[in-house]
Amino acid sequence: MKSTTKAPKTISIKGVVRSTKAVTNQTTTAPVKQNTSKEEKPLTEKQEQARARRQALRSLSNELKSMAELNGQEANVNELLREFYAGTGHTELKTFDQWKEDGYFVRKGEKALLLWGHPKPSKQALTKATENGKTEEDAENDFYPIAYVFSNMQVKQITK
Repeated sequence: MKSTTKAPKTISIKGVVRSTKAVTNQTTTAPVKQNTSKEEKPLTEKQEQARARRQALRSLSNELKSMAELNGQEANVNELLREFYAGTGHTELKTFDQWKEDGYFVRKGEKALLLWGHPKPSKQALTKATENGKTEEDAENDFYPIAYVFSNMQVKQITK
């Protein structure tokens, strides 16, 4: 009989790859959807990279949420992402400025880990709110920015 072996499913995000067989430090990029509209400007390389990071975070978040639901867990997506990162040794997560305030510096070449930031209104929601005579505070919070954080494994204490 012929045996078929499936490749392990890989979830990747900014230097952290979770495979069903092993956890490694590799970086793969998600395919970027090209802007084909004639009215809009083409995306810059920086915008394409931002979209790729957002798509990778969205894919990882969906995968973790699905796994949590199968296990009967109720947790928000950022808690699941933190648990995922903790599985690879990244236990304490802070922003660049928070590490700096605590007397640490981020080692050169380290890549940020990604979490979802606090929701805020998108440009479309702000436009819609102002058209309907509402204030900016009344606009719907429908956009989740990406929060860039570093872990205890990526920093070193500043020595004087």
